[in-house]
Amino acid sequence: MFRLSRSALLVAALSMAGGVLTPGAAYAADTTTNLSATQMAAALKTVATASTAAADGGLRTDLVISDDTESGSGSFVVDPSHGVSHDRLRFAGTDEDSYAVAGKGYFHTLPDRASRAAVKMMGRPTVKYAFTPDRSLTLAEHLEQTPAPASLLSEGVDHAGTRTVHDDGSADYVQVVEGQKITLRVGPAGTLSGAQVQYGSLAVTVTYTYAPQKITLPAASTVISEAQLTLGVWYLQMPADVKYVSHTGAANARRAARGATVQVASLRKAVRREVSAFNTKAQLKMIKVKDVRRGVRVYATNPWTHRTVAYTVTASGKKVVVRS
Repeated sequence: MFRLSRSALLVAALSMAGGVLTPGAAYAADTTTNLSATQMAAALKTVATASTAAADGGLRTDLVISDDTESGSGSFVVDPSHGVSHDRLRFAGTDEDSYAVAGKGYFHTLPDRASRAAVKMMGRPTVKYAFTPDRSLTLAEHLEQTPAPASLLSEGVDHAGTRTVHDDGSADYVQVVEGQKITLRVGPAGTLSGAQVQYGSLAVTVTYTYAPQKITLPAASTVISEAQLTLGVWYLQMPADVKYVSHTGAANARRAARGATVQVASLRKAVRREVSAFNTKAQLKMIKVKDVRRGVRVYATNPWTHRTVAYTVTASGKKVVVRS
């Protein structure tokens, strides 16, 4: 399921396009130095090391993205002492919210209308998150998908540019790569304090706060397991699936007869094969089949609504008849 994929795309944009900060106030003693690609990479490696160390105590990353047609924002909060991260992204009409817990897994908002309809059908309308277990998950692995300083400074920084040192000890590193202006702002402590992507009308601004963070995980009443949610979605679409399997099995039986009389045994075999294939794909025995006079009955019962959907598929000379 979804794992804040849009933030991963933003990280890719930041990695490729770098960033340019909105110009700040002029400093009295600015000193600008040209840096080769090698010098730039070495300087930013030092920044990455300092920023990673500072983030060990806690980190908040805030992001703003905009272009001519859309705008959005995001926040990425990390509590290393408890191995928890909280990511929130609002962009292009979406509002994505997820939590990563080291050694346990992910909480993420329900991804689509079908999921939201499924939890209502299951009698759990207060559910907002699904939990996907992942005992191998590490916080470092998750942060690679967010615009954390280590991610931002790990690739695409080995280009020539300039370093402008201000009288308060902060510095701006600027690169221009294929028409994209790249600026990374480093604070007096040597840590990355901000960045921004600017390419044409696209602008992505990132700011960092290094401080302990407190994250409260979703309440149990608002969470469903990923496995249970998947089951609910299957049963939500159960009526359409039972109809599809019945009609597909009937069509297969007609083709197998090749214009001759449809044999009952052949029809039953064709329908059972279709039911088995569907249940294998869904990884649950949702649809059942039993023999009736001259054919089979295909049916399924929703365990939450207790509604049964059924079709009979029978042989009739050279035809196969499907009735609900």
